[in-house]
Amino acid sequence: MAARSLAIKTEDYLLHRYVRGTREALIHHGITREGPFPGDPGERKTVCDTTDPQGRPIFIRRASKTTFSVFRDWTAEEKAAMGARLAREQAVERAHALVNSWPKSVASFRALEVNCADYYLGLLEGRLIDGENGGYRLSDDAASRFVGLVDELIALIKTETIVMDQALRDKYTPSRILKSVKAAEGSALAQYGDNVIPFPLDPYRPPLCLDSAALSSQCGNPTSSPRSDR
Repeated sequence: MAARSLAIKTEDYLLHRYVRGTREALIHHGITREGPFPGDPGERKTVCDTTDPQGRPIFIRRASKTTFSVFRDWTAEEKAAMGARLAREQAVERAHALVNSWPKSVASFRALEVNCADYYLGLLEGRLIDGENGGYRLSDDAASRFVGLVDELIALIKTETIVMDQALRDKYTPSRILKSVKAAEGSALAQYGDNVIPFPLDPYRPPLCLDSAALSSQCGNPTSSPRSDR
């Protein structure tokens, strides 16, 4: 019973800290001084304004027959520290979100880049061949060669070997999570001696089917590609 009576419940909020416990527990943990508490001589029965052992203003409310709730606003220093901690946590979350957004296999990388290339080359085709920019366009001969080059480029992305450059992966991994990311990836890539190694293809992973939302988030792709009619 004694151990239970000295237990407190603490919750931190944006503007203040909340602590609940018995009078003995609050005093024991340095949350309050020995008094006053609500119901003490000269105090109201249910609420009390006073200071904690460090002289910081606190508000005490009777929560039950034996327990009290204590509210203390954060000091300027505590607010600054909390803001800095929150900023660090959010930066780590954004870093992990970036790394998690990267393709997980050759198939997913290839599918993404084919769609991105198709979209951006379609935009360029509209400007260079269709005359969207005031009627200016490539000559018929140049336009024919441009279309051939576009087809070659798409075919290159679809068929050529894809490699993973571990040094580049490390470069674009946010430094604040680089160590933890590399530890999580383990030694899967360490077996290769060269810096640039083939990106291993998972034979059990089905081809990636990218929807319009995924494409839009990664390469600004609208619902349909400008080159979809080619």
